Amino acid sequence: MTSILVSCISSIFPSLKCHLFEPSQKMIWTIVGKHHEYWIDLDLEYCSCNDYYFRTLSGQGLCYHLGFAKEKINSKVDTIHFSDSEYCDFVKSIVNDNYLMIRNETGELI
Repeated sequence: MTSILVSCISSIFPSLKCHLFEPSQKMIWTIVGKHHEYWIDLDLEYCSCNDYYFRTLSGQGLCYHLGFAKEKINSKVDTIHFSDSEYCDFVKSIVNDNYLMIRNETGELI
């Protein structure tokens, strides 16, 4: 997990969020894009947006969200604190949101 000191000042970069689970210090990063909130993993250079699949995986560089996050990661970002007991439900929620996003964009049930 990326280890940085994150401060909770939402007015500076409200689109980049660190979801910090305590006491384990696990972090899940999300970023609000034009249409959706995307899950990003800075260590794996992963983003749940469509551009990641079309641009990043084809070797054309990082998607906009990863590029923005990497640029702002050492700045003050919005940090939301959770208990470790909420971790599983939070991950389930991210997976469900991404499923619904894909379903809505393709018009198909997956």
